[in-house]
Parts: sequence; structure tokens; C-alpha cells
Amino acid sequence: MQPVLMMAPFRGLSLKAYRQALARHIGGYDSYYAPFISGTGTTSIHPSKLVDLPAANDGGTTTIPQLISNRADEIILLGNALYERGYDELNWNLGCPFARIANKKRGCGLLPHPEEIERILDKVCRELKPRLSVKTRLGKTEPGEILRILPVFNQYPIKHIILHPRTGKQLYRGKARAEAFKECLKHSAHPLVYNGDIYHAGRLKKLQELLPGQRHWMLGRGALINPFLAREIRGHFISDNKKREGLEAFHRSLWEHAKGHIFPEKRQIGWMKALWHYLSGLFAHGEHLFCQIKRAQDSGEYLRAAHHAIAQEFAGDKGIEAHFMRLTR
Repeated sequence: MQPVLMMAPFRGLSLKAYRQALARHIGGYDSYYAPFISGTGTTSIHPSKLVDLPAANDGGTTTIPQLISNRADEIILLGNALYERGYDELNWNLGCPFARIANKKRGCGLLPHPEEIERILDKVCRELKPRLSVKTRLGKTEPGEILRILPVFNQYPIKHIILHPRTGKQLYRGKARAEAFKECLKHSAHPLVYNGDIYHAGRLKKLQELLPGQRHWMLGRGALINPFLAREIRGHFISDNKKREGLEAFHRSLWEHAKGHIFPEKRQIGWMKALWHYLSGLFAHGEHLFCQIKRAQDSGEYLRAAHHAIAQEFAGDKGIEAHFMRLTR
């Protein structure tokens, strides 16, 4: 049985241009989750909030919008507006771990308060037109918090729950707790999507052995490091030459977006460097290549460094895993 693969949202990185380029030049995903929208209010939505979501299935991708909020009316307003644009699912972010979000009882900051989650869901599920899915964690500070929330989720018609088995306190450090995810499977009336520390196909295979029957997976930082990860999980063999061709086309699309939509030049290069912070791990000498890219001060220097990097030897699973582990320290 083929897995269902979802691309995780990354604020500032997996923009519409990134999602479309990945789908067009590499592919392998069933759906792409867009970075969260916040602060839309409860009466009207400023057009700037929807720039990244012009219409459903943009550019051939199945895109799922995400909202971070602790107000039922805000969730309903955005969800119903997006439903009119063709979106049939809205994802509620209950997992963002960053203090500026969590301290305002948004993202994982709501997890210690199951009664407030229930109050929000009670109103949202009566008035929201698209289906609601949830992205969450084991808890804000304690991994057992999720076991007090799953009974609340079980009362409502939630499409699925994407569970990242870390606490908010961990941020992205340490290891994701696959055993804790397995325990949650026993208590959830809804399908659970596993999200966390899938950095190559071999890692997913080990998780499948621990979680037999688990079909839905969300790929995150491992996918930013290796854009071919979804295709490799599906069993596709991709030669080094084909990888370079795909990467060159993927990179060209991203650079064209940066040149046409991000100003000034320094910010264009900055966005590309942020992507290479992950992508450099695909190459055998990624740290050295990334240092060369970071030193670029103008478009010419950047493009020379990027094209040089794409021509280099690929890292293989061990190298990708090592890069991933450096990112989780």
C-alpha cells in the first residue's frame, strides 16, 4: 500500500513559489501544507493575508491552508472565505512551539488548556464550511498533555490530526518520540499523521516497522534537505544526473521568484541562503558548500556558488542524516 505523503509548512520558506516549483520539477507529494496565516481578525480579511493562497490547487499542487489562532470567529471567517476560493480543508495549528506564539496561548500554548480547545471546536465545527484538520504536538511542556486533549478531539468531526511527537519546550531539539505517537494511536478516534525526523527512506521504513498500518506521513526538514525524499520513499530510483537536472530546474524557478518578488537584492540572496541552510545537506561536503554560498554578496557571486554546489557529489543517507542531526542540536 502506497503511503500518503504530505509536505510540512515552513514559515518564510515553503511559499507558493516553493510549493509549485517542487511539484513541477520533482513531485512525489499528495498535498502541500502552506505556512500558517495569523491575525486575520474576526470581521474582514486584508487581501495581503491571502497572497500565498490565491486559489485552490494553485499551479497543480493540492495546497492546504493553515491558520494559527485562539479565536473561533477568526477560524470560521478565514476558513469560510477560503472555502469560497475552492479550499475544502483548513488546518488549525496547535503545535507552533515558539515563545512569542505559545505565550499568547496560540500554537502549542493552547495545549495545557483542553477546555479552551473544546470551547473553540464547539463553535468552529458548527459553522466552518471546509473540513478541519489539526497539527499539534505531545504538549507544551509535558508529553502527557496530548492524552488529555485527544478525548476532546474525539468529540468533533476532525479530518485528521498531524502529530509531531515532541513537546513545544523541546522546539526541534532531541529525538521525536515515536513510541509516544504509538500510544496516541490507541486513544484517537481520528486518523493520525506522523510528523517528525523522517530524513531518508530508511528512516521511514524503521518507523513503519514500529507503527505497522500507519499510512499517513508528513515530511518536514528532511524534505527541505532532500527535495527528492518523497519520490525515494515511493521507491523511485533517481540517477545523479536526473537529480542534478531536477535541482537545476527547481533552483531556477526559486531564483526567478526571488528576482521577481523579493527586493532588494540583499533580501533575494538572503531567502536563497535560508533555503540552502537545509539543501546543502544533500551534498557530501555540504558545510563547505554552504560557507561558500553564505559569503556571496551579490547575484553573480551567489549564482556561481549555487551552480558549483549543485554540480558536487551527493551525500547519501548517512550524510543527510548527519546534517539533519546538526540541525536538531
